[in-house]
Amino acid sequence: MSVVEVIVLGSIVGGIWALVASGFSLVFGVARVLNFAHGTYFALGAYFAFVLYTVLSNVVPSTAALLIASAVACLMVGFVGVAIYTFTVKPVRNYEIMVILVTLAVALLIKEILLSVFSDVSISVPTFVSGFISIAGIPVTYTRILAFVLSISIIAVLDYFVNRTKLGKEIIATSQDCEAAMLVGINVERVFTVTMFLSALLAGIGGILYAQIYAVNPMTALRVLIYAFAIVILGGLGSVRGSIVAAFIVGYMEVAVSTLFASEWAEVVAMLTIIAILIARPRGIMGEG
Repeated sequence: MSVVEVIVLGSIVGGIWALVASGFSLVFGVARVLNFAHGTYFALGAYFAFVLYTVLSNVVPSTAALLIASAVACLMVGFVGVAIYTFTVKPVRNYEIMVILVTLAVALLIKEILLSVFSDVSISVPTFVSGFISIAGIPVTYTRILAFVLSISIIAVLDYFVNRTKLGKEIIATSQDCEAAMLVGINVERVFTVTMFLSALLAGIGGILYAQIYAVNPMTALRVLIYAFAIVILGGLGSVRGSIVAAFIVGYMEVAVSTLFASEWAEVVAMLTIIAILIARPRGIMGEG
């Protein structure tokens, strides 16, 4: 595999990982919550879109069915994230170990539900576009290009929302000092809820885009969590921009390792990256402290 191929294909994978990791990092940065159910949102996005498309394609044209299914699936995942936060995380939010345990339990519960309904059969979401284009002599499908463009566009919108809107500035204020934010009249609980919705939404979008390129099964949630965790540690816990940079680094690394060895080794390298970063630079690339 050439360096150009690693850059092209790694950028596409990195864009999707950036969506997922930015949501994970956003929640930690604002609410100081390590959400081990985050990978579940990714899988649910793919499964919700798959089921909704299967139903809607019988009554409306396939393109419209896919657009509607994807949009509704994203919103559904967002509300699942809010529900998980409200009923499981919020009561124990001040106890970090309990948050980790309860979100991990929720992730395992949802994985078992998916296994019961779909067994271990992998699913894919139909693509929005077909065909391919040659980039530097490398054939790249339009689906991959669209996934990259959408990922970057959504990240840009997120950056604008957080830095330019009133609610976004409330999110920044809460992440910097929760008690001070409350003293100036910011509804911190609303900020936490919005943040959880956005986090799940981003992961759900990532899951839908990913499922148009690769197959997804109930075990995918754990794999995604491993990657998201590796990325946010590499980028710096709580740093969304650091996570975006780290996501592309991991994307390039994943493509290179998967091609040279096997896809299973990519996860091993991700875990080794976590260990190395924690030892050499615990705060990550752009982390504070």
